[in-house]
Amino acid sequence: MRTTAIIITILFVLALSLLLVFAFNFLSPSGRTINDGKEIITTTRTTSGTDGNTATSGQTTAAGPEKEDMSIEKIEVYLDGTKEAGGIFLGEAEYGLASPETESMYGGEFSKSGFELSWDSTGYVFEPGTTHSFYVYAYITGSGWEYARETITVPGERLQSSNIKFFIDTPANGSIVEQETNIGGWAVNASVPDSPGISAIELYLNGPKGFGKKVGNASLGAAREDVAASTGNPAYLNSGFNFLLPANIFEPGTDNSLYCYAVSANGESYENILELKSAGSRKDQTAVISVDNNITSEIVQGFVKIRGWAVLKKSFQENIVAGTEEKQYSIKKIVFTSARTGNEDIFSMNIDGSELTQLTDNPSNDMYPQINPDGTKILYTSDINGTWQIMSMNTDGSEKKQLTNGRYRSGFPTMTFEGKYIFYEVYIDNNWELFRMNSDGTNQIRLTFSPGIDDWHPFAHPFEFKIIYESGSIGNEDIYFMNYNGSDISRVSDFQIRKRVPGISKDGKYIVFAGYEQNFSSIFIMNSDGSGLKKLTDNPAYNVQPCISPDNQFIAFYSDITGNDEIYIMNLDGSDIRKLTDIPGDDWGPVFLYQE
Repeated sequence: MRTTAIIITILFVLALSLLLVFAFNFLSPSGRTINDGKEIITTTRTTSGTDGNTATSGQTTAAGPEKEDMSIEKIEVYLDGTKEAGGIFLGEAEYGLASPETESMYGGEFSKSGFELSWDSTGYVFEPGTTHSFYVYAYITGSGWEYARETITVPGERLQSSNIKFFIDTPANGSIVEQETNIGGWAVNASVPDSPGISAIELYLNGPKGFGKKVGNASLGAAREDVAASTGNPAYLNSGFNFLLPANIFEPGTDNSLYCYAVSANGESYENILELKSAGSRKDQTAVISVDNNITSEIVQGFVKIRGWAVLKKSFQENIVAGTEEKQYSIKKIVFTSARTGNEDIFSMNIDGSELTQLTDNPSNDMYPQINPDGTKILYTSDINGTWQIMSMNTDGSEKKQLTNGRYRSGFPTMTFEGKYIFYEVYIDNNWELFRMNSDGTNQIRLTFSPGIDDWHPFAHPFEFKIIYESGSIGNEDIYFMNYNGSDISRVSDFQIRKRVPGISKDGKYIVFAGYEQNFSSIFIMNSDGSGLKKLTDNPAYNVQPCISPDNQFIAFYSDITGNDEIYIMNLDGSDIRKLTDIPGDDWGPVFLYQE
């Protein structure tokens, strides 16, 4: 009997426990949960609001299988500011649309990488000539949010007060901001003779007034004896202003625009845009995001389609590396500059030196050829009309087209892998600086501001949104990477040697350059991270401007070892050096032209 009582007691306790568990699950405040056999977890999800801020909401979800690969989950678009710093949320784009660009560049598996957001802009006033930026964010599982910035200029002429004189003295345009920085300068209203006539200096971040986040107002009244003296008006003595820009206002390693307005008491205003780079580096980007910039006409019509594409780097890099080794090319040529006609012209020849063909016959000089990514166009520099300009032509020399028409020398063009931009060098402010333009020659933008230092000889990365280039004063040149928008500048290596005119292989693995030692230069190769340095030539001559063939088989370069500059070719490891040209007149600047 005692045993029976014990058993009954145990069963009663078990039943009571099950009842309590049942009541807890079904009567708890978290609500009712249906268990379908999967593990049940409670998470806190972050959602994005229309104002770009975030809100949290508790949510009970079923845990799915763990993803082995990252993926792009969604695309969001902001105007004139980042997601975290006051950008105007425009909406979530539709992702997974057909993208002929990614299909042609990376293969059929990337054909559904496009995005599009239809946005009604009628609620905003876009004044003619103003500059705006779209920030396109991709959310990547396992990595978080990443973005690309695309800047446009509204068609028309910017309306500015002719009475206001407004100058920013410090910092210089393009400066790198590492700490609290004083924004200083002066402003006067020339129509007001008895005082500076300025009621406010207003500053906005990454967008014009009415769009960008307001940073603050500068303090007025700083003494500027130089302004009073230069204008001949003692009443302008206190025309200076100062604003202390906080050190943490920018995300590390980014390009930013500070929109500054001098406002007079009668409402007139004048806008200056100060471009600043923040110190440090952005986190490594796992995705490539491309934004179409052909929306300037749509934005004033009131209905905008913001389009582009986004892909994960890892997924296409493997394809590109494999494709470099597997591709079969039916045409293998070298394009170069030659002075054999009495002036410099562009020529092509087979990689064994045969079938020499003249492509230009301009009475002036044509030089610095580069090939576009699909091997159908040649970009080059011509001193047409007495000033270097960027040109393009077909690979047979037909359909020549002038892309720049500036008063400064422009040279050494290189086209980006997706065919959207051309980077080039411009001699301005007494040194070489890097510029970017659309592939049709429009929207020319200066990227570097380096007084006393040459930034030049750009070379576009074969599948990432960055370029490699040469920078430094004479005798101290080095090699750097830079993003398309001029941000995240990083030196490739730190060994002590002059490093000039870099090139990068089609698979992104190798960098070649001319290294200067004493009175000569040699061809060097290294890994793209700066490791594995190897010297490939060793002769008492200038060996310059190396270029790697798309199949990673050869390196072409030019050398003056025989007296004249001649074109040479060698294997990737430096073996089997062969001279390809031997005609009076210098031959130099070789690049490979391969077609499938």
